[in-house]
Amino acid sequence: MFVVLGTMIISCSKDEGSIGNPDEKLATTTKAAVTQEYSNVFKGTWEPGSTKPGTIFFPPPPDDPWSWPSYPYTKILTPTSEYLEETCLVDVSKLANGKTYNQLTNGKLTMGFFASPYNNGDSRYDLLKLKSNDRTQWNSAWGTSPNVESENPDVFYAGISRDNLVIYFSKPLIEFGFEVAPNRKNGDHSISAQYGDWLFDGAKGGSGAVTRSPNGARLIAVKATKPFTMIMISLGDHPTQDIPANGIAMANFRYKLAK
Repeated sequence: MFVVLGTMIISCSKDEGSIGNPDEKLATTTKAAVTQEYSNVFKGTWEPGSTKPGTIFFPPPPDDPWSWPSYPYTKILTPTSEYLEETCLVDVSKLANGKTYNQLTNGKLTMGFFASPYNNGDSRYDLLKLKSNDRTQWNSAWGTSPNVESENPDVFYAGISRDNLVIYFSKPLIEFGFEVAPNRKNGDHSISAQYGDWLFDGAKGGSGAVTRSPNGARLIAVKATKPFTMIMISLGDHPTQDIPANGIAMANFRYKLAK
């Protein structure tokens, strides 16, 4: 695992990088940071695509999955100059490392993080902010050009395994991307995202990448033709071994608002 607290360093085997239980690490950090944790939490009722934050309301999908619509879209595989110019970066540089956040906002867009929310209600998910390539935090090099836009960015760790991480947006988007890497050393792991308006909805787009750590972060991004209000991120196993990655790290969130 690449999440390490304080100065504690636990050695790993050469071909695997797991360090303890990610949930225990996250809980310990959350407890220590509770007085400084991000205070802008969801209150009241909030529907994806609206500007009012609150407890999430999950829109119901159509009754028949076979009748779900599908629209053209473009996958963006690397952070090209065109992609960087037409999207806005969510600046997280002023947020404290070692603290947890269940939403990010820049005054124009709010991103809310939720864990496998199959029912209406509050299922917020706390992500841990860390500095990459730091032996006391995410102790792995992130990636190299042209696959990523910065080699050692601030990252957000989510301890998902075979569950899903959902990001809901306060306004409809037409483009969204993020860089991602698995929480396991020297093994390939597939990570994918569906873009739409309800759980398991990929009507507005879908993309994925085979990633690894260290130096194997990849961009997952979609330029849609129809606005979307959420994405659902899934973590796959090692392609040849049934080895979970014990979480993912994400960086460089970029978006473009729908008109």
